[in-house]
Amino acid sequence: MKTNRTRQIGMATLLIALAGVFLLNVWQSFRYTQMERELTRIHRSHHATLEENKRLIVGIAGLRSPRRIRAIAEEDLGLEPARADRIQRIDFPGGIRGH
Repeated sequence: MKTNRTRQIGMATLLIALAGVFLLNVWQSFRYTQMERELTRIHRSHHATLEENKRLIVGIAGLRSPRRIRAIAEEDLGLEPARADRIQRIDFPGGIRGH
């Protein structure tokens, strides 16, 4: 009888262990799918950020354009280039930093 009872306990333990392994496998598959979706979302977000960064860099280049700055100075601010007779050169002995 004792061997039959031991065998039943062993079988029950084995079945519980197999069920546990099966549940862990299901949980691992579920987490893997979640992580894969998150990674895909992050890749898309990263790509969109890179594209936006490229557009912004192009925009900065346009904003720094000397032609654009001159047009704003002349048209919006009413400035004009200085005439040669209005420019004075200042020399500092030893250079600007005094060295």
